Amino acid sequence: MRTRAAAVLAALTASVAVVGVAPIAQADGYCPTNRVCMWEDTNYQGDRWVDTTVGAPGWFYDIDWWDGDNEISSIDNSTGNYIQVWGNDNPTGSSFCVRPHSRHSSLGSFDNDAESFVVVTSC
Repeated sequence: MRTRAAAVLAALTASVAVVGVAPIAQADGYCPTNRVCMWEDTNYQGDRWVDTTVGAPGWFYDIDWWDGDNEISSIDNSTGNYIQVWGNDNPTGSSFCVRPHSRHSSLGSFDNDAESFVVVTSC
């Protein structure tokens, strides 16, 4: 009886352990619908530092220093909004326009410059 109980307990423990260790995908290359995502590397690779919904025009997002500030190399804007990405906090400095429902696998000369972005009506 003890052997059977031990076998059942071992099987349950193993199944819980397998279910409990499933990793969360970080750099799958796609951004969920109605979100803005930004990756550390070109071609939507590396850490996904930004994955957020956005508000109406004027809505502001500061990319925190621990979440990719000056490390963004690719962007997927799956929203219906224009996104103006800025090279400094509090939207100042040089900027890069991301059109609605567009993807940029590389940011060219703006690579590793993003520090903030704002939802705008056009850019």
